Amino acid sequence: MWSQLAVSLQNGNLYLIAIIALGFIGTIIVFERLIMLQFVYNIDFKKFLNNLRRSVQAEDLERAVSICKNASYTSLPSIGLKALEALERDPHSVRGTIEEETIDFLPRLEARISILPALSTLILLIGILGTIDGLWAAFDSIEILDTSEKQARLANGIAGSLNPTTMGLLMSMLFLTGHQMLRGLAIRLTERVHYGVSVLINLLAPQEMATYVAAPMAEAAPVVQEPVISKREAAPVESKTEVEDDSFDDASVEDIKDEEEII
Repeated sequence: MWSQLAVSLQNGNLYLIAIIALGFIGTIIVFERLIMLQFVYNIDFKKFLNNLRRSVQAEDLERAVSICKNASYTSLPSIGLKALEALERDPHSVRGTIEEETIDFLPRLEARISILPALSTLILLIGILGTIDGLWAAFDSIEILDTSEKQARLANGIAGSLNPTTMGLLMSMLFLTGHQMLRGLAIRLTERVHYGVSVLINLLAPQEMATYVAAPMAEAAPVVQEPVISKREAAPVESKTEVEDDSFDDASVEDIKDEEEII
């Protein structure tokens, strides 16, 4: 197989050259993403967050800024550095700054990784197309040959036509494997960054949460003030009841007198 691939490449098979060119591009993407995810974006998150927590709790912001700069110029330390700068300017803007920097950073973790499946499919299709072209050329060439040469030429043509598909399958399998590996690294880094962002919010902006929770509670329980009745307003009511009582007494006395006369 490998000797047939080498011979086809030496003969200038355009399909093999196209597959190798696309494979070179895919290999660069795989190695570039591997270096970025494993050696640039990936840090010791636990150690970084512990050191940052001690500095913030000790109110030593200068040391916290230096910890972020020494750890990395990207990933979670970059988000923490922007949050510390916002804390010095306006403490109320810390949460918004962290969210903005996180939304800006997370797409970088999966940048160019989605190209690998498309590149793998394209390489495989080019290989299949090269095989079909090789078969057509093999069957067309035997029509002008003698009977003794037809069998040998047909066998060589079919064997050579399978070379692009073989190379395409090999490249496709390698890039699909690289895609799964890189995607796993990106997902793991995304989870760590989300955890680190939660720690930064709880560490640098806890008072905003308390303000947002206390405000609705204060509005939900309004104080009802009972009306106060003055003495002047209460006095006529008492006099009215006294008048009603007097009239009641007079009527009862007249009824008693009438009963005595009848008797």
